[in-house]
Amino acid sequence: MRVKIVSKPTSQLNNIIEKIKNISTKLGFEVVDKDFDYVIAVGGDGTLLRAVKQNKPVIAVKAGRRGLLMDVPLDKVEEALLRLKKGDYEEEEYMLLEMIYNDKVELGFNEVGILYDRPEAIKVGISFDTERVSVEGDGVLVSTPQGSSGWGMSATNSLLYKDLSAIEIIFVNPIFYYLRSVVIPPKPLTLRLEDKGYPQTARAVVDGEVVTLIKTNQEITVRVSQRKAKILRFFKLDLIGEVLHAYHI
Repeated sequence: MRVKIVSKPTSQLNNIIEKIKNISTKLGFEVVDKDFDYVIAVGGDGTLLRAVKQNKPVIAVKAGRRGLLMDVPLDKVEEALLRLKKGDYEEEEYMLLEMIYNDKVELGFNEVGILYDRPEAIKVGISFDTERVSVEGDGVLVSTPQGSSGWGMSATNSLLYKDLSAIEIIFVNPIFYYLRSVVIPPKPLTLRLEDKGYPQTARAVVDGEVVTLIKTNQEITVRVSQRKAKILRFFKLDLIGEVLHAYHI
Protein backbone atom coordinates (compact mmCIF):
# COMPACT_ATOMS: atom_id res chain seq x y z
CA MET A 1 0.00 0.00 0.00
CA ARG A 2 1.23 3.48 -0.87
CA VAL A 3 0.44 6.47 1.32
CA LYS A 4 1.00 10.21 1.05
CA ILE A 5 1.40 12.31 4.19
CA VAL A 6 -0.14 15.79 4.11
CA SER A 7 0.61 18.37 6.82
CA LYS A 8 1.54 21.98 7.40
CA PRO A 9 5.28 22.60 6.91
CA THR A 10 5.94 23.65 10.51
CA SER A 11 8.85 22.84 12.80
CA GLN A 12 6.41 21.65 15.49
CA LEU A 13 5.24 18.84 13.21
CA ASN A 14 8.58 17.72 11.81
CA ASN A 15 9.26 15.13 14.51
CA ILE A 16 5.67 13.88 14.37
CA ILE A 17 5.79 13.44 10.59
CA GLU A 18 9.10 11.60 10.81
CA LYS A 19 7.66 9.27 13.44
CA ILE A 20 4.60 8.54 11.29
CA LYS A 21 6.86 7.85 8.29
CA ASN A 22 8.88 5.38 10.36
CA ILE A 23 5.73 3.65 11.63
CA SER A 24 4.34 3.44 8.10
CA THR A 25 7.55 1.95 6.71
CA LYS A 26 7.81 -0.54 9.57
CA LEU A 27 4.29 -1.78 8.81
CA GLY A 28 5.06 -2.24 5.12
CA PHE A 29 3.59 0.97 3.69
CA GLU A 30 5.44 2.92 1.02
CA VAL A 31 5.46 6.68 1.68
CA VAL A 32 5.26 8.55 -1.64
CA ASP A 33 4.19 11.90 -3.09
CA LYS A 34 2.27 10.59 -6.12
CA ASP A 35 0.46 7.47 -7.31
CA PHE A 36 -0.70 6.80 -3.76
CA ASP A 37 -3.64 4.78 -2.43
CA TYR A 38 -4.36 6.70 0.78
CA VAL A 39 -3.67 10.11 2.29
CA ILE A 40 -2.59 10.51 5.90
CA ALA A 41 -3.64 14.01 6.99
CA VAL A 42 -1.67 15.13 10.06
CA GLY A 43 -2.84 18.34 11.71
CA GLY A 44 -6.19 20.05 12.10
CA ASP A 45 -9.18 20.96 10.00
CA GLY A 46 -7.12 23.11 7.62
CA THR A 47 -4.90 20.18 6.75
CA LEU A 48 -7.95 18.00 6.21
CA LEU A 49 -9.28 20.52 3.66
CA ARG A 50 -6.21 19.95 1.51
CA ALA A 51 -6.13 16.20 2.03
CA VAL A 52 -9.70 15.45 0.93
CA LYS A 53 -9.10 17.16 -2.41
CA GLN A 54 -6.46 14.57 -3.31
CA ASN A 55 -9.39 12.34 -4.36
CA LYS A 56 -8.21 9.41 -2.24
CA PRO A 57 -9.43 7.98 1.09
CA VAL A 58 -8.06 9.97 4.03
CA ILE A 59 -6.78 8.86 7.45
CA ALA A 60 -7.32 11.88 9.73
CA VAL A 61 -4.64 12.21 12.44
CA LYS A 62 -5.28 14.98 14.96
CA ALA A 63 -2.21 17.12 15.62
CA GLY A 64 -3.61 20.64 15.50
CA ARG A 65 -5.35 23.06 17.80
CA ARG A 66 -8.66 22.47 16.09
CA GLY A 67 -9.55 19.19 14.47
CA LEU A 68 -13.23 18.46 14.89
CA LEU A 69 -13.21 15.92 12.06
CA MET A 70 -9.92 14.22 13.00
CA ASP A 71 -10.48 10.90 14.78
CA VAL A 72 -7.01 9.33 15.10
CA PRO A 73 -4.98 10.51 18.14
CA LEU A 74 -1.22 10.69 17.72
CA ASP A 75 -0.68 7.76 20.08
CA LYS A 76 -3.06 5.59 18.00
CA VAL A 77 -1.46 6.02 14.56
CA GLU A 78 0.15 2.58 14.56
CA GLU A 79 -3.11 0.94 15.62
CA ALA A 80 -4.98 2.77 12.85
CA LEU A 81 -2.48 1.71 10.18
CA LEU A 82 -2.61 -1.91 11.33
CA ARG A 83 -6.39 -1.78 11.07
CA LEU A 84 -6.09 -0.20 7.63
CA LYS A 85 -4.13 -3.23 6.45
CA LYS A 86 -6.84 -5.52 7.84
CA GLY A 87 -9.70 -3.49 6.39
CA ASP A 88 -10.98 -2.84 9.92
CA TYR A 89 -12.49 0.63 9.57
CA GLU A 90 -15.61 2.49 8.48
CA GLU A 91 -15.63 4.66 5.39
CA GLU A 92 -17.55 7.92 5.67
CA GLU A 93 -18.48 9.98 2.64
CA TYR A 94 -18.77 13.75 2.84
CA MET A 95 -20.49 16.17 0.50
CA LEU A 96 -18.37 18.38 -1.74
CA LEU A 97 -19.48 21.62 -3.40
CA GLU A 98 -18.56 22.96 -6.81
CA MET A 99 -18.26 26.68 -7.45
CA ILE A 100 -18.51 27.50 -11.16
CA TYR A 101 -17.32 30.81 -12.60
CA ASN A 102 -15.92 31.76 -16.02
CA ASP A 103 -16.17 28.09 -17.09
CA LYS A 104 -13.88 27.11 -14.21
CA VAL A 105 -14.83 24.72 -11.41
CA GLU A 106 -13.46 24.91 -7.86
CA LEU A 107 -14.10 22.16 -5.34
CA GLY A 108 -15.07 22.99 -1.75
CA PHE A 109 -15.24 20.75 1.32
CA ASN A 110 -16.56 23.28 3.84
CA GLU A 111 -18.02 26.29 2.09
CA VAL A 112 -18.00 28.50 -1.00
CA GLY A 113 -19.43 31.95 -1.50
CA ILE A 114 -19.06 35.69 -2.06
CA LEU A 115 -17.55 38.06 0.52
CA TYR A 116 -16.84 41.79 0.52
CA ASP A 117 -13.55 42.96 -0.96
CA ARG A 118 -13.44 46.48 0.50
CA PRO A 119 -14.63 47.60 3.96
CA GLU A 120 -18.18 48.22 2.78
CA ALA A 121 -21.36 46.19 2.59
CA ILE A 122 -22.23 44.30 -0.56
CA LYS A 123 -25.61 43.12 -1.82
CA VAL A 124 -25.81 39.48 -2.90
CA GLY A 125 -28.72 38.05 -4.86
CA ILE A 126 -29.53 34.40 -4.16
CA SER A 127 -31.50 32.30 -6.66
CA PHE A 128 -32.64 28.69 -6.47
CA ASP A 129 -35.77 27.02 -7.79
CA THR A 130 -38.33 29.85 -7.87
CA GLU A 131 -36.79 31.68 -4.89
CA ARG A 132 -35.15 35.08 -5.42
CA VAL A 133 -33.82 37.00 -2.42
CA SER A 134 -31.22 39.70 -1.82
CA VAL A 135 -29.12 40.13 1.31
CA GLU A 136 -26.95 43.12 2.15
CA GLY A 137 -24.01 42.68 4.49
CA ASP A 138 -20.53 41.16 4.41
CA GLY A 139 -21.53 38.41 1.99
CA VAL A 140 -23.13 35.00 1.57
CA LEU A 141 -21.63 31.55 2.05
CA VAL A 142 -23.00 28.16 1.03
CA SER A 143 -21.93 25.47 3.47
CA THR A 144 -21.87 21.69 3.56
CA PRO A 145 -23.00 19.97 6.78
CA GLN A 146 -19.38 19.50 7.88
CA GLY A 147 -18.62 23.10 6.97
CA SER A 148 -21.26 24.30 9.41
CA SER A 149 -18.88 23.44 12.27
CA GLY A 150 -16.33 25.95 11.01
CA TRP A 151 -16.81 29.40 9.51
CA GLY A 152 -20.55 28.82 9.40
CA MET A 153 -20.80 28.32 13.14
CA SER A 154 -19.04 31.63 13.76
CA ALA A 155 -21.71 33.36 11.68
CA THR A 156 -24.82 31.44 12.78
CA ASN A 157 -24.15 29.59 16.06
CA SER A 158 -25.85 26.57 14.48
CA LEU A 159 -24.61 23.13 13.47
CA LEU A 160 -25.81 20.76 10.75
CA TYR A 161 -25.34 17.08 11.52
CA LYS A 162 -22.71 15.58 9.22
CA ASP A 163 -25.03 12.96 7.69
CA LEU A 164 -27.69 15.49 6.70
CA SER A 165 -28.39 15.76 2.97
CA ALA A 166 -28.69 19.54 2.89
CA ILE A 167 -26.75 22.75 2.37
CA GLU A 168 -26.81 25.90 4.49
CA ILE A 169 -27.04 29.39 2.99
CA ILE A 170 -25.26 31.66 5.47
CA PHE A 171 -25.76 35.42 5.65
CA VAL A 172 -22.50 36.93 6.92
CA ASN A 173 -23.15 39.95 9.16
CA PRO A 174 -26.39 40.94 7.38
CA ILE A 175 -27.77 44.45 7.76
CA PHE A 176 -31.27 44.66 9.27
CA TYR A 177 -31.80 40.88 9.29
CA TYR A 178 -32.34 38.64 12.28
CA LEU A 179 -32.24 35.58 10.04
CA ARG A 180 -28.68 34.27 9.82
CA SER A 181 -29.05 31.19 7.63
CA VAL A 182 -31.44 29.01 5.66
CA VAL A 183 -31.10 25.25 5.27
CA ILE A 184 -32.27 23.86 1.93
CA PRO A 185 -32.07 20.57 0.01
CA PRO A 186 -28.86 20.13 -2.02
CA LYS A 187 -30.03 22.17 -5.02
CA PRO A 188 -27.98 24.23 -7.48
CA LEU A 189 -28.09 27.95 -6.75
CA THR A 190 -26.69 31.21 -8.03
CA LEU A 191 -25.01 34.02 -6.09
CA ARG A 192 -24.87 37.39 -7.84
CA LEU A 193 -23.12 40.61 -6.82
CA GLU A 194 -25.95 43.08 -7.24
CA ASP A 195 -25.73 46.70 -8.29
CA LYS A 196 -25.84 49.26 -5.46
CA GLY A 197 -25.56 52.21 -7.83
CA TYR A 198 -21.77 52.23 -8.16
CA PRO A 199 -19.11 49.68 -9.20
CA GLN A 200 -18.01 47.16 -6.57
CA THR A 201 -15.85 44.06 -6.40
CA ALA A 202 -16.21 41.04 -4.14
CA ARG A 203 -14.14 37.97 -3.33
CA ALA A 204 -15.28 34.54 -4.46
CA VAL A 205 -13.98 32.16 -1.80
CA VAL A 206 -13.62 28.40 -1.46
CA ASP A 207 -12.75 26.92 1.93
CA GLY A 208 -11.43 30.25 3.16
CA GLU A 209 -9.25 30.96 0.13
CA VAL A 210 -9.90 33.68 -2.44
CA VAL A 211 -10.09 32.13 -5.90
CA THR A 212 -11.13 35.19 -7.92
CA LEU A 213 -12.62 38.67 -7.74
CA ILE A 214 -16.02 39.33 -9.25
CA LYS A 215 -17.56 42.62 -10.34
CA THR A 216 -21.03 44.09 -10.04
CA ASN A 217 -23.66 41.98 -11.84
CA GLN A 218 -21.33 38.99 -12.13
CA GLU A 219 -22.35 35.70 -10.56
CA ILE A 220 -21.17 32.29 -9.47
CA THR A 221 -23.05 29.01 -9.57
CA VAL A 222 -22.90 26.59 -6.64
CA ARG A 223 -23.90 22.95 -6.84
CA VAL A 224 -23.28 19.70 -5.02
CA SER A 225 -20.52 17.70 -6.68
CA GLN A 226 -20.99 14.12 -7.79
CA ARG A 227 -17.65 13.44 -6.12
CA LYS A 228 -17.52 12.63 -2.43
CA ALA A 229 -14.72 13.11 0.06
CA LYS A 230 -13.87 9.80 1.73
CA ILE A 231 -12.52 9.65 5.27
CA LEU A 232 -11.66 6.33 6.89
CA ARG A 233 -12.81 6.13 10.51
CA PHE A 234 -11.02 4.04 13.10
CA PHE A 235 -12.36 5.65 16.26
CA LYS A 236 -15.73 7.10 17.23
CA LEU A 237 -16.18 10.71 16.20
CA ASP A 238 -18.46 12.67 18.53
CA LEU A 239 -18.84 15.85 16.50
CA ILE A 240 -21.43 17.50 18.73
CA GLY A 241 -19.40 16.71 21.84
CA GLU A 242 -16.23 17.99 20.17
CA VAL A 243 -17.95 21.25 19.25
CA LEU A 244 -19.22 21.75 22.79
CA HIS A 245 -15.75 21.04 24.16
CA ALA A 246 -13.98 23.26 21.62
CA TYR A 247 -16.20 26.22 22.45
CA HIS A 248 -16.16 25.48 26.21
CA ILE A 249 -19.91 25.04 26.35
